[in-house]
Amino acid sequence: MIDQETIEQVRQATDIVQIVNQYAPLKKRGRYHWACCPFHEEKTPSFKVSQDNQLFYCFGCGKGGNVFSFLMEHEAMSFADAVRFLATRANISIKEDAGGDYKRELMERLNYAHAVAVEYYHDVLLGPRYKSVLENYVKKRRGLETKTINQFKLGLAGEGWDEFVRFAETKDLKPEELVKAGLAGISEKTGNAYDRFRQRLMIPIFNLSQKPIAFGGRTLTKGEPAKYVNSPETPLYHKSNVLYGLNFTRDFIRKANSVIVVEGYFDVLSLWQVDVRNVVASSGTAFTSQQAHLLARFADEVYLFFDADSAGQQAALRSIDALFDAGLEVKVMQAPEGEDPDSIAQKFGRDKIEELQYDALPYIQYRVRNIDLKKSGIIAREKLIKELAELSQKVDDVTRRSLFVQEAAQVLGVDQSLFTNAAEAGRTSAVARPPAPPVSNKLETDFLSLLFHNPGSIDEILEAVAPDDFDSKQLSRLYSAMITQYKMDGALSASRLVEHFQDEELISVLGRVASTDWEPDTITSEARARTKRFRERKLKRIHTQLKKELLQAESDGDQDKADRILQELKRHGL
Repeated sequence: MIDQETIEQVRQATDIVQIVNQYAPLKKRGRYHWACCPFHEEKTPSFKVSQDNQLFYCFGCGKGGNVFSFLMEHEAMSFADAVRFLATRANISIKEDAGGDYKRELMERLNYAHAVAVEYYHDVLLGPRYKSVLENYVKKRRGLETKTINQFKLGLAGEGWDEFVRFAETKDLKPEELVKAGLAGISEKTGNAYDRFRQRLMIPIFNLSQKPIAFGGRTLTKGEPAKYVNSPETPLYHKSNVLYGLNFTRDFIRKANSVIVVEGYFDVLSLWQVDVRNVVASSGTAFTSQQAHLLARFADEVYLFFDADSAGQQAALRSIDALFDAGLEVKVMQAPEGEDPDSIAQKFGRDKIEELQYDALPYIQYRVRNIDLKKSGIIAREKLIKELAELSQKVDDVTRRSLFVQEAAQVLGVDQSLFTNAAEAGRTSAVARPPAPPVSNKLETDFLSLLFHNPGSIDEILEAVAPDDFDSKQLSRLYSAMITQYKMDGALSASRLVEHFQDEELISVLGRVASTDWEPDTITSEARARTKRFRERKLKRIHTQLKKELLQAESDGDQDKADRILQELKRHGL
């Protein structure tokens, strides 16, 4: 919704060094600035910021991009919010079309409605009217301390039908706005607005910008069939994109490079209270792809910690596909019989949680823990092999996939080829996700890096090498985008090119490629040398293919085809 001219104006008015320095103190060494990476724990600085091309790249975790993507990653902003943030900082007015203005105003009103609701419900809980609920239920039964109650802004919806609606009107909020926010409903009989939440402990749900966007309401009434009433989907709140507690815990997750996933709100609160803070809640549902990829931005390892009952175990199994698909390592913590994370934290404290985490089973071992493999029949083992083979295909990294298959074969006591065969059979009956294209090709990455650093004309080089000449599909995509940018603008800008991609891995590759150092005096000669190697590699492949076809033609007795191939070889000088 923000016009390109404004985005460019904001870019030119912003220095990435000044912005990054607010989050990770930078030290200048030569032409670059360095810091310990703000996205993962490290002792030796590997986070590099270039003032020349306005890019950052971490050689440790691989994250990279421009100033907009830095804010999007670190502060979980949208691209538009990052532009607005920097525009405000630079005193630049944002131009948006009418549709953008309306949507932005709507979101701001919904945010405001939730902010009013959070303070209202929090004040009700702490007020004298429901003191017994606070003391007997929240503090005594749930074991929550005042500090936790205040930090997570827990609240209380009272018994009245429209108490919040009437309060919200004094804060300039109309009933129809409360309905859009999921905080009120309209009576079919009277047409009047009523409170959506009544006689419930209110648990605010925040986005990563620390703004309240929804509520979970825990009943306080015995016999109430709905233990929880949660906010509906709204323009502000999409359940599939949100993990409870992540706004509070993301920095702890980053630091630990691991996250404990529990089911419920109180699980998060109780673990936080005993100083286990790298935790989020899935809110009792299986992980969505969006939630899994969100977690993958902060950690490499996931510990599933659900209730000991069968429902909890099934919840663990339902989450596996999305987590592996997001490239996460998965282990399962097993609660003692009759316990859950909330009760364990309250009864036994942090030491017990850490003990269970230490004893957590890798997913494959967890999956077969109750299966007697020696007594299992052929059909049962076949199903298990196919299940794990299918799961292995969701692991993009080739090395990790091989290790997964190796472990699965070892645990089941079968040959690894069975998993390969099962995976191949699965691909013929359904479209399987291919492994991520390799990006380790040094010739190709060096070639692209030299183009970014080349201040002169590169038309001759672009004519000599085509995107199809690349082995890596990712680098081919990047090269195509570079060609398009050069043709349109007459120059290459890695910082601007970042915004053309949604793929975080490709953005990381771009950051790494653009961050490679070259001696200024050798850039042109190095680029020509790489271009020559591209041509030589291409000719070698053509030669190999034509020789193969020639042998086949001679074997088939097809002299005409053989003569044509010989002419083709001569044309290429082979």
